[in-house]
Amino acid sequence: MRLPLLFCLLFALPASMAWASSLCPSPLRVGFDNWPPYHYYQQDGETRRMRGFAVEYLDAVSARLGCRLVYVERPWKRVLHDLARGRLDIAMEAYFFDDRARYAWFSDAYNPGRTALWVRKADLYDEQDLATWLGKGHRLGVTKDYYYGAEIGELLRRYPHQVSEVNDVQNYRKLQLGRIDGFLGDRLATPWGLKREGLTGGIVPHAMRVYETPTHFMLSKQTLSAEFVARFNQALGAVGKSDEHALIWRRYASLR
Repeated sequence: MRLPLLFCLLFALPASMAWASSLCPSPLRVGFDNWPPYHYYQQDGETRRMRGFAVEYLDAVSARLGCRLVYVERPWKRVLHDLARGRLDIAMEAYFFDDRARYAWFSDAYNPGRTALWVRKADLYDEQDLATWLGKGHRLGVTKDYYYGAEIGELLRRYPHQVSEVNDVQNYRKLQLGRIDGFLGDRLATPWGLKREGLTGGIVPHAMRVYETPTHFMLSKQTLSAEFVARFNQALGAVGKSDEHALIWRRYASLR
């Protein structure tokens, strides 16, 4: 009687447990670069632990899948390189490109990915779109190697002498010094960067709509199957429909 009983118990297990063990038998390697509040290390006493909006979202997805995660910090270009070669399984917070789709699956979108024009609080600009703003001769800072979409990219190429391409912190300082009149920055990440540099309050987002594109998790085609991606998207959708989504968003959308 013991064998039939064991057989019945196995088939009585929840479906999620039945496929979770075979879905990812070893920890998934997740590549990330330091970009708070999406993914970053936080020091708690002598312990460093992973924090961030994308981190908590991925943790919630992996918990539903029954998978373990190992986070690996690398420069973004190295993350993409290693994902393409199967040295990493997942990359964080990515935009879709046809080029990337050759070596990676893209999850369903989980973040709207909004970019804003950030200006000095004392400056008043009544233009309602970036093309008009640049057309008035204003100088713009953008982040080096950051993708703003085809439409914005074409606009930036139209005004090469008014556009400065540096890193985020340099944009903050150049705006302070009046060397640019505004810069493009992520709606969630920029407030964190400004707070870190002690610039909260003096630099604010302009009301104009600049750019919005959804972001995804990238999953390596070298190590993960189409079946895994389908299960991953099911779990991702479940997180999005749950109370967890709102809780995670509020935790990082408001600076405390």
